[in-house]
Amino acid sequence: MSVRAARTPGVAARLLETAAGLMIVEATAVGVSRLQQVDESELHAVDAWFDVKHGDGRGGDDDEDPDSGPGGAGGHLNRLARQVMAYLAGELRGFDVPLDWAAAGVHDEFSREVYREIQRIPYGETSTYGQISVDAGRPRNARRVGRLCSIVPVPLVIPVHRVIRADGGMGNCPEYRLRLLEHERRNDAAARGRPQAPISFV
Repeated sequence: MSVRAARTPGVAARLLETAAGLMIVEATAVGVSRLQQVDESELHAVDAWFDVKHGDGRGGDDDEDPDSGPGGAGGHLNRLARQVMAYLAGELRGFDVPLDWAAAGVHDEFSREVYREIQRIPYGETSTYGQISVDAGRPRNARRVGRLCSIVPVPLVIPVHRVIRADGGMGNCPEYRLRLLEHERRNDAAARGRPQAPISFV
């Protein structure tokens, strides 16, 4: 379920209810700029700036905007919402939504290249901060890669849960990241075995 939100000019925003919890998502006409989990205890803060009386995010409510087509901000949110739900249902292995790097606050080329390299990590597999640093063209910048993973603007689309420390540690939010990785590995194992329905996130 998604709830359409009040928004600043040029930015569309929604609150998604998912199997992994509540998420705020934002997009511009260029692409998606934010995906952030919201804890239940933070709902009062979300309600302060989200208009939760405008339908269920399926379109057709009185808050529908002219940029809801495939190339507009609303269209990018529709696409992201569908893909988040499909990923958590075990039906989707890779996200295909454009990102607005500038609106997401990612302004330098190294940061963008780090995030692009993380997007290339295969579903259910992992890479290390050090390897991502090498792949992004700047060896010995593993610590900076770790910081970028901790402030990623659009997790899931940029799957930082697949990036681990050299010692196998998961960095920030280890339990949640491990759950996402296990979700992918369960579906990978199911796909290699007898055909069966995708396994939802738990």
